[in-house]
Amino acid sequence: MTHGVRAPAFSAAEAMRRRFDAVFAAPPVARGADVAAFLALRLGGDGFALRIQQMSGLAAACKIVPLPGSAAALLGLAGLRGVVVPVFSLSVLMGYSEEPPRWFASCAGQRGDTIALGFCDFDGYFEALMTDVRAADEAVDADEADEADEAGASSAPRPARRASIVRELVRGHDALRGVIDLAAVVKAAYEATAAAGPVKER
Repeated sequence: MTHGVRAPAFSAAEAMRRRFDAVFAAPPVARGADVAAFLALRLGGDGFALRIQQMSGLAAACKIVPLPGSAAALLGLAGLRGVVVPVFSLSVLMGYSEEPPRWFASCAGQRGDTIALGFCDFDGYFEALMTDVRAADEAVDADEADEADEAGASSAPRPARRASIVRELVRGHDALRGVIDLAAVVKAAYEATAAAGPVKER
């Protein structure tokens, strides 16, 4: 049995991948040292952003082969650009219910390997001035209070794991978004895997 994957239209996926590759390959001077590039996405309907500089790739989701006995956050294994990588649910790692992934964001693991983070809703690409990226616990006015809550970064109580992963806010695609620290996500992924114990043999 494999996890369900809702693939986006090929043309849209290919366009997004090429844009990501172009932005990622551009030297910092070309992008502007004071500008940060982000991918806008949603988890459980809430807006978040990933720093492109922390990623190594973006691809449309493909077939995932589950690993019996693995942690809930570990969806299984998938082939990503010719390499078999573990795929984790970004939604689950962030404290949301599992959502069938349509996209894989790849990044470096803790052992120099590559892991993929599956997510469903992708809003697009945007850039922001570094001065417009602020700490998540920075006070916001009344008009932004609801947005900060939806971005998973309000001052209200929230899951401890999410609080340790979302430490910054940025505005993109007409919404205030929590910036997901991929290093913290990778740490949470390995911790979840270790807590689940050894994966059972198939």
